[in-house]
Amino acid sequence: MINIFKANLQKLFKNIYFIGGCLIALFVTYAFASGTFYFAPFHSLNEGEIMYFVSAAIVLFFSVYAPMSVCSEFSEGYIRNRIIAGYTQREDYLAHILSLECAVMVMHVFYLVGGIIGILEAGQSLSTIPVLPVIVFMVAIFAYTALIGTISFCFRNMVAGVVTGMLLFNFAYSFVMIGNFILMITAGKPAFKIAAFVYNINVLGQWFANTPLVDEGVNAGAPMQFLSSIVVLVVSLLLGMTGLEKRDLK
Repeated sequence: MINIFKANLQKLFKNIYFIGGCLIALFVTYAFASGTFYFAPFHSLNEGEIMYFVSAAIVLFFSVYAPMSVCSEFSEGYIRNRIIAGYTQREDYLAHILSLECAVMVMHVFYLVGGIIGILEAGQSLSTIPVLPVIVFMVAIFAYTALIGTISFCFRNMVAGVVTGMLLFNFAYSFVMIGNFILMITAGKPAFKIAAFVYNINVLGQWFANTPLVDEGVNAGAPMQFLSSIVVLVVSLLLGMTGLEKRDLK
């Protein structure tokens, strides 16, 4: 598995889409955090909060990149060749999910660098950065990437995989919109806590719950958000490895 993981990392750092995504993350975060690009809805947020707000774009990126990465392994015959060489499908699956998680981490480095430079450029203190929400959301993206990577292993066709990834992102976004409505009509009622709990399981629900644009009661707290992300991550891995060795690679 280690050899597959190393090979995947080498391809990762040569992938023009990933490199481009990292550079976009750096410059876009810098542009918003420094005030170079003014966006009216952000007028009530400080530089650190703006930096956090734009991090949702990372979810969108991996909704496309993860299926592209996985499906290209099938279409170009890499997975089949590795199985012929003696590796198991479980090893290949785990190595690919691990390389996707490394990709998430690397992109976050670019995102953080862009945000830090932007905040300093604006003459503001780095203390404005909401450190805990940034960490919580990064863990949520780890879980989301594992989920979408697992789903992508069900496809051989890249277009079908990417479309499914975008549908999953749209579901997550719609979940937040519907969730906001449900939270509004259940405010002050016992059902509110249940709605808030479910709301925080969704990756974009965690993101929005940590912004200053929602009521404090919507945020279920970092421990619960960490736990829900870990559960999603573990369940995704278990489902991904179920019946893996019986999968037909033709």
